[in-house]
Amino acid sequence: MICDEKVAATGMSNGRLMLFLLELFGDDYICKKAVDLSGLEKASIHSIITYENCVYLADSFNNKIYKYGYNDGDFLETTVGRDPRHMFIYNDTMYVSNFDSDNISVIDLSTFTLTESIPAGIKTHDVIVAEDSKMLYTTCYEENLVIEYSLISENKRYFTTDGKPMHLVLSNDCLVVMTYFVNGNVHTKINFMDLQKAAVNDVIELEGLASDFLIDKNMIYTINIVDKSLYVIDVFKRKIIKKIFLGGYPESIAVGKNNIYVSNSKKNQIVSVDKQSLTINETIELNFIPDCIKII
Repeated sequence: MICDEKVAATGMSNGRLMLFLLELFGDDYICKKAVDLSGLEKASIHSIITYENCVYLADSFNNKIYKYGYNDGDFLETTVGRDPRHMFIYNDTMYVSNFDSDNISVIDLSTFTLTESIPAGIKTHDVIVAEDSKMLYTTCYEENLVIEYSLISENKRYFTTDGKPMHLVLSNDCLVVMTYFVNGNVHTKINFMDLQKAAVNDVIELEGLASDFLIDKNMIYTINIVDKSLYVIDVFKRKIIKKIFLGGYPESIAVGKNNIYVSNSKKNQIVSVDKQSLTINETIELNFIPDCIKII
């Protein structure tokens, strides 16, 4: 029987931090592997990504990136800067944003060793690379800035954001940045930035606190932990086209072939949302408390 999707997920089971490899079938799942991470002292996994039969985990407490090969079972680690938050892989190289050391760690994936550190702004939170231009972009939360860094010439440009930037994605010639804006209450702003002019040319505001933030083709998916909803934003129209109430405490998003998957730590669930109809089509009950989730 062919599964709907294969996912990697972190979570808590019987008080232990675990990494699970799951196959999803409708409203059910099979756990193919369960990796006990409780031996990692005080580990705090901020994010995970998958790449070429491996899962990579950023441990913001121990300042490490872990690599788990789900074919051979090898588990490796390498030390990076202080409080690593997010990872991006380009050309067999990993770039890691370090929130408390204000830099980007560069890891050679073939040896899984740190090769260099790129200075960045204050409170570096997220990082991506534009493959065509070989430009690296990183969010500097404390400075209301996105830094553009050439991997070829090392030249830099600075983009001022509307709000404190957390996450960012690329869509053609547009950089889309999720920021926080505090004015008595916390609001989330979605900045659409012109790469040529290095300026914001449109903003969408969400009341509440958005967390995870992904793009798939021309759609952006983000979850609001205040109103417990999944938002779908059309990049071309620059408008919210759907709000889907989830309840509980939505943690993380993964986008598959046909569905959007959202982990929910309060309900011990993964919710599946159909990408075409943008309606909930399955609710998968788990026997653990899920956190991060990514498609394998």
